Amino acid sequence: MSQKDLLSRPPPPPSQGEHPVANTLKSPAPGAVARLVRSLRGLPEAERWSGAGSTGLAGWFKAETPSPTEDITARFREVHQRVREDEPVLPDEARRHLYLLVKGMLGDELPGYLEDNQLRLEKRGLETRAVAVDTEGRLSDNVEVVRDALLDAAHFGRTVVLVGHSKGGVEAMSTLALYPDLRRHVRAMVALQAPFGGSVIANDLVTTPSLRRLLDVAFPSLFQGKAGSVEDLSYARRMEFVRRHPYPVDVPTVALATSRLSRRSLMRPLCAYVQERYGWACDGLVNAVDAEVPGSRVVRLDDMDHAEAALMGLPGFSNYYPSDVTETMVALALDTRA
Repeated sequence: MSQKDLLSRPPPPPSQGEHPVANTLKSPAPGAVARLVRSLRGLPEAERWSGAGSTGLAGWFKAETPSPTEDITARFREVHQRVREDEPVLPDEARRHLYLLVKGMLGDELPGYLEDNQLRLEKRGLETRAVAVDTEGRLSDNVEVVRDALLDAAHFGRTVVLVGHSKGGVEAMSTLALYPDLRRHVRAMVALQAPFGGSVIANDLVTTPSLRRLLDVAFPSLFQGKAGSVEDLSYARRMEFVRRHPYPVDVPTVALATSRLSRRSLMRPLCAYVQERYGWACDGLVNAVDAEVPGSRVVRLDDMDHAEAALMGLPGFSNYYPSDVTETMVALALDTRA
């Protein structure tokens, strides 16, 4: 079998069975992905790094918020199994809402990013729209883009379900924190692996001198990105923002918090670094604890890396389909029993 054939096939699900939309997706172009993999493999070993780094910062907000989370992992597994068996799980109200998808960092560089997610929602008869954020841009700029999308929906009398992956989830939640008047138009928020508390990798890139060069030189040269967009996800920046603009507890929110330390994971170099240096469970970019949004219902998975919720993986390497995960999370967000 050729390499092209392998790339065009979907990853196997956690158990046997053929995915119903596997043949409709395009093969990812190797350019940006190859550059990303090369940059990750070029990172030095954890023991070569000095300084405090992110020590003591993971989950910093849990001691400051009066809004505990609710673990609905068991419910996720139940609904996810039904989704994989192609059973209907979305409530009747699902078709009344507009689904705004917000990409995370480097989303414009990765072909197929959130494509499987959006196709599944449309297949279920839901109206979707990709919010045109600059995936290598600053959080403050992208918040205004999300705000405009919400205002547009409100103008036409639409209620919205926000679906944000990684930094896109942070930008969506930040918009709701900054603009309280928009919350009444939002039916639910789905935060997929969003670094609400900050990203350990972003923080170390910013604060560790030997890594700052990777941020200032490699990131702009490889992806034409702004170094400030990475710094927006550092612990210091997230602390500053969240303390000034707490996330509203009146928006029904489900959060996906994941980790995976596996040789079959594209993100293994970063997961191993975080594990070796800090002993934290990480999905490759975000510590699981930092993705637990205060006041939300949380799904905790220890077998998913940061790419699996947004990108189709290679056979034998990924445990989940992005489409299945998204449909499940949306169903949970709209299900008041979850």
